Amino acid sequence: MMNEVELIKYLRRIFQKPSYLKTWLNDDCEILELEGLRNQLLITVDTSSEGIDFPADAPEFLIGYFCASLGLSDIAACGGVPLGILSSVCIPPKAEVLKIYDGIKSAINDAKTYLIGGDTNSSFELSISIVGIGMVEKEHIMRRQTAKVGDLVGVTGELDRFNSGFLSGYHDTRDIDTFKKMLAQKPPIEKGRILALSKCVTSCIDLPDGLIKALEDNMSDNYGYLIYDSKIPVSIDEHKDKVKYKYELASYPAGDLELLFTAPEDNKEQLERYFSENALKIYWIGRVIGEHGIYIDVGDKVIKPKAPGFTHSFEGKKLFSRRKELNER
Repeated sequence: MMNEVELIKYLRRIFQKPSYLKTWLNDDCEILELEGLRNQLLITVDTSSEGIDFPADAPEFLIGYFCASLGLSDIAACGGVPLGILSSVCIPPKAEVLKIYDGIKSAINDAKTYLIGGDTNSSFELSISIVGIGMVEKEHIMRRQTAKVGDLVGVTGELDRFNSGFLSGYHDTRDIDTFKKMLAQKPPIEKGRILALSKCVTSCIDLPDGLIKALEDNMSDNYGYLIYDSKIPVSIDEHKDKVKYKYELASYPAGDLELLFTAPEDNKEQLERYFSENALKIYWIGRVIGEHGIYIDVGDKVIKPKAPGFTHSFEGKKLFSRRKELNER
């Protein structure tokens, strides 16, 4: 069975790319350049399923919030302004439907955008698809795989919310604080716009699949990354029995709704000032190097990461119990 990366390669071989597409199945959003429009149009879709992307027994409000935020994070990674979302919700029996939409509404309010359409259907398990539509000025678009050797690597926030929540309490307690830590993640639209408008950034990608997967997806054949483990903004103190290095907690099993970007060192202070003026913070975690690959400086040695972040394998693997299994307990 092929995985998600292999499937995308296959689809690029058998389908024809339209002339108005600037990207094609290889960026955070599909970028459309339409005749007569000064701005570029951004379109993205994210599907989240219980047991795979979120716990089935999490509060429906938080599930709706997380799924809408996830759909909007791709637009943020391109530096765009969201025009709205469409939501498709497959609803299982006994699910509190209105609370799902309350969560979606809260997330799009935080992103200052709108619900402009969607669909609903019946299902045995909860699944939510979010289509995000946005726009960005041509001169401000941010892309993947366009970093330069010598650039610094930055992230826009702490990277241990989802994974720390997963490790610290989900399997034992399933308490509301754990669910909030994992799922109540604000869409990073403001952070993406600051990066884009600064014109200081050479590449950008969001991080829902974890740090290592984001680095892989933002790496071209011409460069790689040296990441300093001590500078990754996570705390492993309460997880020392499960993880040895910070990069592991930032990468497995998934990631957070933050942005990873690259920028020339000369732009470091300017970017820090822009973020500080908006009560935000940048964390500098590494550098772009001329050797292809990902390398982690862990203090006494440099190692390669043990595994990538989250990748759909289509083999039925799950992070969480599904609704049916919970009902059988």
